[in-house]
Amino acid sequence: MPVEVVKSGAALGAEIRGVDLKKPISDSIFADVHRAFLDNEVIYFRGQELSDEDHCRFSRYFGELRNLPNVGVADQRYPAVSIISNVRDEQGAPIGSYDAGMFWHTDGAYLPNPHVASFLRALEVPVKDGVALGDTVYASMTAAYDALDDATRRRVESLKAVHSVKQRLEQTITAGMVDKTYSKAHLAAPEAVHPVARPHPVTGRKCLWVSQGYTTRILDIAEEESAALIKRLSYYCVEERFQYRHRWRVHDLVIWDDSSTQHRATFDYQLPLRRLMHRTVVMTPQDGARKTAASAAHASV
Repeated sequence: MPVEVVKSGAALGAEIRGVDLKKPISDSIFADVHRAFLDNEVIYFRGQELSDEDHCRFSRYFGELRNLPNVGVADQRYPAVSIISNVRDEQGAPIGSYDAGMFWHTDGAYLPNPHVASFLRALEVPVKDGVALGDTVYASMTAAYDALDDATRRRVESLKAVHSVKQRLEQTITAGMVDKTYSKAHLAAPEAVHPVARPHPVTGRKCLWVSQGYTTRILDIAEEESAALIKRLSYYCVEERFQYRHRWRVHDLVIWDDSSTQHRATFDYQLPLRRLMHRTVVMTPQDGARKTAASAAHASV
C-alpha cells in the first residue's frame, strides 16, 4: 500500500496514512516518510496503538535516540522514552514533565548539536464536554524566514544568538509551574550559540532561529538592541500564518522537525482531566545515511 501524505492546508503539517508502525518498515517506505517529514516539518499518524518498543524502533529510523535527563522515564527498559503528563503519583509528585511547552521553543536549541526530531505519542487526551483539550501548536521557522522583508533578512544574516535552558526555567518559575528547588538542578544545563538565520542541516533552507523559550541574547550588538530584536523576531516567527494546530486523539504519533519548527502546548485543562504522552528525541541528522538509519532501526531496541 503506498504512503499517502495528506497536507493540513496550513504553513506546515501533514497526516501520513498507509503505514503500520507496529512493525519494521522498508527502506523505500521510510524514504517516503522522511521526505514528507522534510517537506512538511510536522507529520502525524492516527490510530497507531504502539508499545514503547515500537516507538523506539520507529524513532531510530531518523537518528540516534537521546536519553533526556531530569524527566520521568516511562519504562526502565526504554530509557529514551520520557513522560509528558499532568498526572501525579500517590505522593503528589509529577510522574514526568508537566510544564513542557508552556512557552514557544525549539527542543534542544540550547545544545551545540540540537535535536533533529521529536516524537510524541498520545496515551491519554483530556476531554471536556466531548471536546479534546491540550492541543499543540507548531510554527514554521522556514516560512517565517522566507516571509522576512529584505531589510530584516539582511540584518539577521550575519548574526548569532545564545540559547539557554535557564531562560525557560526562569520563565516557568515565574509562572508558578515549577518550584525553585526542582529548577536549581537544571541551572547547570548547557547553552549554545547558533546563527539567527540557521541553515537546515539536511535541506539547507534558512530557518529563523529565535524563540521566546530559549534565546537569551544576540551577540555583537548592544544589549538593548539585542533584547528588542529577540522580542520582535520571537513574536513574528510564531504568527498565526506560520502555524499548524494539532488536535490530539488517543494513539496519535506526531513527529516534528526540531531544525525548522517551534511549538507550544495549550494548558487549557487541569486534573482530574488527565493528559499522558510518551516522547522520544533523536540527535543525529540523516541525509545520505538514511539507508543506514533504516537498517539500524530493523535491529531490536
